[in-house]
Amino acid sequence: MITQSKMTPQDPLKNIFNILLVVVGLFVGGLVALVGLWLWADYHADPAQSILTLLSAQVAALIPPALRDYLGLEARLMGLPLAGQTSAYWYMARAGGIVAYLLMWLSTMWGLVLSTRVARNWVAAPIAYGLHEFLSILTILFALVHAVVLLGDSYVHFTIFHLAIPFIGPYEPLWTGLGTIGLYLTMALAGSFYVRRHIGQNAWRALHYLTFVAYGLTLTHGLLAGTDSGLPIMKLMYLGTGFSVLFLTYYRLFTFRTATSPR
Repeated sequence: MITQSKMTPQDPLKNIFNILLVVVGLFVGGLVALVGLWLWADYHADPAQSILTLLSAQVAALIPPALRDYLGLEARLMGLPLAGQTSAYWYMARAGGIVAYLLMWLSTMWGLVLSTRVARNWVAAPIAYGLHEFLSILTILFALVHAVVLLGDSYVHFTIFHLAIPFIGPYEPLWTGLGTIGLYLTMALAGSFYVRRHIGQNAWRALHYLTFVAYGLTLTHGLLAGTDSGLPIMKLMYLGTGFSVLFLTYYRLFTFRTATSPR
C-alpha cells in the first residue's frame, strides 16, 4: 500500500520568528562591528587616553600583583601590547594563517571522505554535509583574520589593496598573491553550497574540483610565504597534510575506477 504524505505549510508565527532572529542577528553583528571600529579608531588616535587603555588598567588593578607581574613579563616577551614597533601583529597573522590552513585541510579531507562509502555508513548525510559547510566557513573566517591583522603590522606595511589584489603586496608578492586567489576560490566554493539547488548537483560537483586548486594554492602560500616554514615541525605539518590529501585523492580515484569498471 502506498501512502502519500501531505505537505503542511509552515506556521506564519514561526516564519515571523525566524525573520526576527535574522534581523536581530544582523543588528547585533553590525553594532559589534561599529563598536569595534570605534574602539580601534579611538586607540590609534590617542593610545594613552583611549578607552581600551583605561579599561585595561582597571582590569589589571583587579589582578593579584604576582600574577600581574608574570603576565606583564610574558606580554613584553611576545611583543605586546599591540602598539608601536612590535611584531605581535605578525605573530597573530601567522597563527591565524596556520589555523585557516589546517581548517582547509580538514574541509578538503572531509570532502574526499564524503565522496566515498565510508562516510555514508558512519554519519547521516545532513550532518556530514553540514560539517563540510561549517569547516569551509571557519576556514574563510580565520583566513580573513590572517589577512586583516596584517594591516596593523608596522614592519611590512600592508594596505587593504595589497590584501585584496593579488601579486602587488610588499612581502613575497607572488606567494602572497597565490594565497589571495586561494581565499577567493574558497569563498566561491563555500558560496556554492547555497546555490546548489539552482545550478544542479552535477554542476556543483564539477565546481568542487576547484577545491584541489584552492588547497594547492593555500599549501604553496603557507610553505613559501610563511616566516616559520623552515622549522622542522612546520615542514612536518605541511608534508603530512599534503601527502594525506594526495593519498586520499588517489584512493578515491582508485575506488571510483573499480566501481565503474566493466565486469
